Amino acid sequence: MLRAVTNRRRVYLARHGDVSYFGAGDELGNEDPPLNSTGRAQAEALSQLLADVPIDLAACTGLQRTRQTAELAIGSRPLEIAVVEDLREAKTGTFEEVESAEEMEALFVGAFDNAEVPGANFLTGEPYADLWARVAAAWQALLTRDDWSQAFVAAHGVVNRTILAQALGAGPQIYRRLEQDMGCLNVLDIDGDGSDARVAYVRLVNFTPYNATKAGMHETTLEMLWRQFVDE
Repeated sequence: MLRAVTNRRRVYLARHGDVSYFGAGDELGNEDPPLNSTGRAQAEALSQLLADVPIDLAACTGLQRTRQTAELAIGSRPLEIAVVEDLREAKTGTFEEVESAEEMEALFVGAFDNAEVPGANFLTGEPYADLWARVAAAWQALLTRDDWSQAFVAAHGVVNRTILAQALGAGPQIYRRLEQDMGCLNVLDIDGDGSDARVAYVRLVNFTPYNATKAGMHETTLEMLWRQFVDE
């Protein structure tokens, strides 16, 4: 007879809600923008979805958009939000050597196209190999902790893709296929304790409680980012 599973843990991994990256005077974008009104509504939708979940750990990356998402998502739960800095978003570089609008568009919308190639960088910035290593270490440190059973983690698009790719036993080549919409939720079940803890099951990926059927959501994150950049 199969015994009931009593020690399996769960992580609710969210991408932060919507922000306004580009504004007047922000040629390359604001690296630490707060949630805008849409982003707050998306985080509140997460809160409604998770209202009855017994969350006993909440974490963010320290940037405003993840802290605010976590604060809104956990609602009135008396939890101090832990900061896991090494789950911060991949850092972009400079675009000084980009010579045309066409090259810039290709850079933005195709940022994940060669992520698996040795030496590839995210938008001319952080090498994907460095991102992969730091996220893996920070994620494993979180799983190793023994003070939680149901965790809510608010992180970033590229970071979440990295966590999911590693959980699925894939590499950076899968980034382009793992969309992470603003305010989305992923559900990961964890088996094992201490250094043996690992993602055993991926139960949900990129669910958007504010728009469950994704009606009207046809742009990728990077296509949306490019449009915002051009509009500003």
